[in-house]
Amino acid sequence: MSARLCIYVRDTQHPADLYDSTGHYFAVSIHEAGSNAPLAWKGVNYNWQWLPFKGEFGRVAGEFEVPAGTYLVKGYAMCSNVVTHVAWVQVNDGETAPVNLVPTRVMFCLMAVQLGVALGTVKVEGKDTPVAKVAPVEAAAFEKAAAALAEKLPKEEGLRLMSAEELRKLFREVPKE
Repeated sequence: MSARLCIYVRDTQHPADLYDSTGHYFAVSIHEAGSNAPLAWKGVNYNWQWLPFKGEFGRVAGEFEVPAGTYLVKGYAMCSNVVTHVAWVQVNDGETAPVNLVPTRVMFCLMAVQLGVALGTVKVEGKDTPVAKVAPVEAAAFEKAAAALAEKLPKEEGLRLMSAEELRKLFREVPKE
């Protein structure tokens, strides 16, 4: 038996609303949980599936038949920041599961990378090591370049991340058990 994923692209400014434009095309990639490869099922490769415009206002949505399971869905567009947030979805036999994708903005992703470089860690010899310790010169150069780039880009509305300073303050207030 099969299931269906009903994938909706949401409006960046108002995520409760559907994306409403006939000027931007979106495609999705559907991956099975635990696999880096896209789903391939019944002769369909779900690595790149276009989402058609639905309805009179060009809302972007699509339905795809899949086997029951857990999926990671990624969206792409040739506008704004190219990628959407990813979504995990579980769908059972005979069910239709909604999947909501919100397009990201360039500033959102720039801030995410800045946070990763400023506060993130990577595994080095089995230990969590700050990115800035692994490549201090490159991390400092990136932070300087990212700050300069952010100053030149137009300010965008939409989802915002906390700054490294805000997060450092909040991380100091770790809950006591």
